[in-house]
Amino acid sequence: MNTLIDSAAGATLPTATVGQAWHILRRRLQARWKALLAAVLCALGASACAMAVPFVIGSLVDTLMLNGDAAEVYLLFGLMAAAVIGGSGLTWLSRWLFARVAEPVVGSLREDAVEHALHLESGILERANSGELVSRVSDDSRLVSQAVAVLLPTFLSAASLLVLSVPGLFALHWALGLAGLVAVPLYWSSLRWYLPRSGPLYRREREILSRRTGMFIDALHARPMLHSHGWADAEIDRLDAASEESRRVADTVFRMLTRYFARNNRAEFVTLTAILTIGFYLVSGDYATVGQVTAAALLFHRLFDPISEVVSLFDMIQEAAIAMRRIVGVFIAERRPRGGPSAPRINSRLAMHGIEHSFDGIHRVLQDVDITVRAGEVVALVGPTGAGKTTAGRLMAGILPPSAGRVCLDGQDVTSIDPRSLRTRVVMGSQHTHIFDATVRSNLTLGAPDRTYTESELANALEACQAEWVYKLPDGLDTRIGEHGHRLSAHQAQHLALVRMRLLNPDYVVLDEATAESGSGHSKVLDTAAAAVIDGRGALVIAHRLSQTRFADRILVMQHGQVSESGTHDELIARGGHYASFWSAWSARPRCL
Repeated sequence: MNTLIDSAAGATLPTATVGQAWHILRRRLQARWKALLAAVLCALGASACAMAVPFVIGSLVDTLMLNGDAAEVYLLFGLMAAAVIGGSGLTWLSRWLFARVAEPVVGSLREDAVEHALHLESGILERANSGELVSRVSDDSRLVSQAVAVLLPTFLSAASLLVLSVPGLFALHWALGLAGLVAVPLYWSSLRWYLPRSGPLYRREREILSRRTGMFIDALHARPMLHSHGWADAEIDRLDAASEESRRVADTVFRMLTRYFARNNRAEFVTLTAILTIGFYLVSGDYATVGQVTAAALLFHRLFDPISEVVSLFDMIQEAAIAMRRIVGVFIAERRPRGGPSAPRINSRLAMHGIEHSFDGIHRVLQDVDITVRAGEVVALVGPTGAGKTTAGRLMAGILPPSAGRVCLDGQDVTSIDPRSLRTRVVMGSQHTHIFDATVRSNLTLGAPDRTYTESELANALEACQAEWVYKLPDGLDTRIGEHGHRLSAHQAQHLALVRMRLLNPDYVVLDEATAESGSGHSKVLDTAAAAVIDGRGALVIAHRLSQTRFADRILVMQHGQVSESGTHDELIARGGHYASFWSAWSARPRCL
């Protein structure tokens, strides 16, 4: 049994192009263009105030050297204070406005990404690892939010100050302006070195983090099995290896950034040296005053922090750009077609014909499989782990599209049926249940949001599934459960999932380990609930406990992705094939199991 599933092997969701990402972001920003414009103007105003300080200091130096009067000195100090206070206020206001723009935009992106993901073709999410979508709507959206709310105003202020400072240097003296231009080719050379190297590295870093997230989620959900089989240490080794890979990539990114910062520090040193050297000769020849050279040196020195910010922000902006492309990638993934015909309620059969399926296009999981479940018939599917039983069940329920062949409900291909209509006819239950942070009532009825259940309908379903323990909860059906409410045990969560299926009242059910959480103490009650779900319906039961197969109308045995045996329990025992071997091993198991 290959329990340690390699999450890294799963294909990821697509990543959008720069144009696609910008189109989505621009369309959402346009709805808030007034606040965005006000934020930009405030950021420019803050930059202008920051530029004023070096000029005032230069004027103050010349005034003091010429023994100017005290009133003029006080005036210059007042202007400097006003520039500092005004710049601080405008900076705060710009950040506040950018946040007002960023949070709703990124929030809507996150919500729409999740909404779109819920309507994706099932095969896409099956091929992607379990942490892929989680990382895109959590870590990636956080980076985009930070970029719009924090990085964008900081980058805009720094970039505008950088652009305005060059004309400022020329206003002091054309030679000082030329000296300041020395920085342009040096910084440009640094960026040309950095940009081609950073993009692929940041994308690789995000993808590795996504795979690692998926591995942690898988390990978290599988921890009881890992401990029971003694595989916990092996899984920890895999997680360590994934973390080590992430560390190596982060180390490579850090080394690249260190070299990038060194190149920019060299540009600052060369340019400031040029300004001071030229300034010395200008003052010596009476072409400029000491105050002008002081203002020029302070003006360029004032750019050190903004330039460093721009440099460091390129790092974060590259990360945010990749994150934005990954979020938009969810939008461009293929959705299930909406609309389409409804499934007619003929109640004849659910069948798969000539099914072949593979997840990577190479290794076949199923090959030439035919399974038919008629109305009211219970078909059990058994076989060793890896035989393709779960894949067959998901195909039968219309959750996965087959690679080849057809799955038909009453003769109609399930891929052509409107998904909402299909879910009223065919429902799948498995061991993977989720309790939403809501009331018990909401958790039971969430499968049919357009329908209102009466108290008697809920009571009948709970009674049929022997789940009356719900009424013993603090507030009965109105008890809040989930992460922030009353905590249910694993078998209680599984029990509620079965009651929910009973309430949905489909024509066909597919049960895959739907009573896996039963254990020795709860197996009878969950088996009773499963029987209530199956009663009167066509059912495909993927049986991992052979006690579930004995009373099935037909039993199918799967081996290596194909159906190898078919018949009733007694027929298959008499045949002496694989099923007979399975039953013999099951019957001889220790009672404690």
